[in-house]
Amino acid sequence: MTLFRCSAIAVALLSATTIASGLAKAETRAAPFPAWPEPKIQSTMTVEEARAIVEARTKPQAEWKGPTSGPKAEKNATIAYVSDDQSYTSYAGWGQGVIDAATALGWKVVVLDGKGTMAGRLQAMQAAVALHPTAIVTSSDVTALQQPIKQAIALGIPVVGIHATAFPGPHPDINLYDNITSNPAEIGGTEGAYVIAHSDGKAKLIHLLDNNYAIARFKAQAATEPVKNCKDCQFLEMLSVPIADTATRIPNIVSGLLARYGHQWYMTTCCDNYYPYVASALRSSGASTSDVLLVGSDGPPSAYDMIRKGSYEIATVPEPSTLFGYEAVDAIVRAMAGEPPADFIQPTYLVTHENVDAEGGTKNEFIPSNNFACHYETIWKGENRPCN
Repeated sequence: MTLFRCSAIAVALLSATTIASGLAKAETRAAPFPAWPEPKIQSTMTVEEARAIVEARTKPQAEWKGPTSGPKAEKNATIAYVSDDQSYTSYAGWGQGVIDAATALGWKVVVLDGKGTMAGRLQAMQAAVALHPTAIVTSSDVTALQQPIKQAIALGIPVVGIHATAFPGPHPDINLYDNITSNPAEIGGTEGAYVIAHSDGKAKLIHLLDNNYAIARFKAQAATEPVKNCKDCQFLEMLSVPIADTATRIPNIVSGLLARYGHQWYMTTCCDNYYPYVASALRSSGASTSDVLLVGSDGPPSAYDMIRKGSYEIATVPEPSTLFGYEAVDAIVRAMAGEPPADFIQPTYLVTHENVDAEGGTKNEFIPSNNFACHYETIWKGENRPCN
């Protein structure tokens, strides 16, 4: 496999002969299939139900629940991976999964970095379309990228998202052949369940998110509704902070929260990348690690480190790292065969101090122990080999 890493501007300079082997074929389907049903939020749960959710989602994930059959992969393809921001561990990890899966197939990958800005995302997506690859995979929220995405569809280039919108599956309304994500209702619901269970149904909760992302808004609803409906819990406040403004805004926000609500509360969030800044502000304010408790999602290395050390964060709902890239490549294989994406969502997992080193935790990432790479490669290559 050949891997190109380049800026959005530089990509436009690649010659047509460089990418000729990755041109979309006539049989490739770019138009999305019908959307899957929307995930349902569990708006109420007892303490006993919350504890049962926590118990179920902290268990190992050795069983493969994904596809066991599908079309063989074509020999030649080029994927453009439009990363929302390669400096964020999750986006880089998902892209690495795309690279790993493509390597197994002898495919080419071009990585384009949106650098966390709207202008950067748009430029990267435009450059991806200009490449005329077999398919585009993106971790950017695609709502504001519809013009270049529609151009891609018109050219027969399917677009696969990873966290590109709130719900998994095809999205004909925003031109996504598939969107790879965990169940956002379960992600948020698991956060809420952990807070209720850990506090014995007496939590005081604050939620922190970036409202610019559809998936963040949905996870916020899923995390907070059970707490709002918990008889002896208190929901204190919902705060939206653009991820790009985290370093500058979090210190004052934390000071304000401590002034308003004291030093005993829980926080849930869409995105763990807030928490190193939150923890730093809490330490500066003298807040105890046993009084202010953070429950996150995404599961970057910083979250594993804080949970392991007992430094404010006590749990996170991680997203699989490289598995999402394999799922995206599987969707491309199926698009090239004119088939719908596989109806598969990796089960939700919860990391706590007790299981922080399990399921990839020693590498500070969530890698399910279900041998997913073997299962996918067996399908793509038409092989019959055990993956136990």
